[in-house]
Amino acid sequence: MPLLDTPTLNVIQLGFGFFSTFFAFNSQGFIEEAVIDSAADSGNINKHAGYYSLAIIYAVFTVANFAAAPIVDILTPKWAMVLGSLCYAIFQAGFLFLNEWYLYGSSALLGLGASIIWTGQGSYLSQNCTKETTSRNSSMLWAMSESSLLLGGVFLFIVFSVQGAQDQIPNSTINILYSVFTVLSLISTVIFALLRAPHYPETVDRKNYGKLVASTFKLMFTKKMIILAFVFAYTGIEQSFWTAIYPTCISFTKQLGSNTNALLALNAICTGFGQIAAGVLSGLLGDKVRKIGRDSIVLIGTIVHLVVYALCYINFPQDSSLKKTDDMGGLIQPNLAIALIAGGLLGFGDAIWNTQIYSFLCDTFSKQSAQAFSLFKLYQSALSCAAFFYAPVLQLYWHLVILVVTSLFAACCFFYVERISRETSSVRDSYSFTDDKITKQRGDVQYRINENEQQNSA
Repeated sequence: MPLLDTPTLNVIQLGFGFFSTFFAFNSQGFIEEAVIDSAADSGNINKHAGYYSLAIIYAVFTVANFAAAPIVDILTPKWAMVLGSLCYAIFQAGFLFLNEWYLYGSSALLGLGASIIWTGQGSYLSQNCTKETTSRNSSMLWAMSESSLLLGGVFLFIVFSVQGAQDQIPNSTINILYSVFTVLSLISTVIFALLRAPHYPETVDRKNYGKLVASTFKLMFTKKMIILAFVFAYTGIEQSFWTAIYPTCISFTKQLGSNTNALLALNAICTGFGQIAAGVLSGLLGDKVRKIGRDSIVLIGTIVHLVVYALCYINFPQDSSLKKTDDMGGLIQPNLAIALIAGGLLGFGDAIWNTQIYSFLCDTFSKQSAQAFSLFKLYQSALSCAAFFYAPVLQLYWHLVILVVTSLFAACCFFYVERISRETSSVRDSYSFTDDKITKQRGDVQYRINENEQQNSA
């Protein structure tokens, strides 16, 4: 008898594919602006092209999520993820011969690929889970894919230490890094292509494309999904914070140190460690999460994030999100240890929120998983895009105010939908129990009637 069942093996292989994809993409995300800034000195590209690239990625990602569900249903999750992974490889390869227009075009292609690959992931995961395994499998997948942050940070730290790069990244280092990133993206494409068919496949009407698109819009305006929109929106805002705004604060706070590239790598390591720790913890809890309640786990994630936002206020100058500064933090002199601890807790809280959302969507929308996950990514990417637009004009403290308010509101919304879903499930179970009981009673009555008839005939 195999140690692991087929659905679990499928999820593990899916995790390796996403590890490879996002080892490359997350690692390059931490250094993209530094790479472009270095290239801008030679006049090859606009120094703000990195921000334009991010805006294009998230804008296209947002719009493409409307079409992602039918694309995934038509192609199947497996081949949709293959296509999405190829888009990541095309984007990475562009940094080997940096060209501004290619960067913008490949950013748009990446936005489309991202919507497909994430929706495909959610659909494939849902089709390899039962109600008993959703929490464990989603946590395991999250831990595997987000471990790319930790190992990617270690990789960057080693490269920058060996190359001796400080604020500027030499072309030789850029070529080494993006060659590795491109190869890893292609490896993930192969991993996705070798995925087995889902163990619990959905039945999809691929002949009616309009119906597939309409089903996404129909789900979008249901009560649960309208409330969940605020939950998804918060994950988009905090995602933009820990992926871009917070690393910028570290880079621009001069009192933390001089080798900014190495500091960003250390922050990536800490964030990745926090992501893995949360994913492993949720996975170890497994079925106990159902007893504890997803709302209790989300409460923990909310408290962790509120603590982080307080640490950011205390430790960083208010202008650190906008420009290089020698100023004091809100209450103390900027401290690197506190900055790295906050980075780890940001990753921990982000993983808590996302694993519980994955678990909830797999449980509640098992028959419409592609549509549910595409809407999740729609709202998440839309708010990430909005955050990148207002980031260049807002001081850090305003970012923190927005994060605190939206985190509390999102937590309340999650508690509400979790409660009504639990009540609906309880009612459904009670009906099932009642039906079974009635059937049993009818069987007992029929047995007694047959027994009496036999006695009378005797």
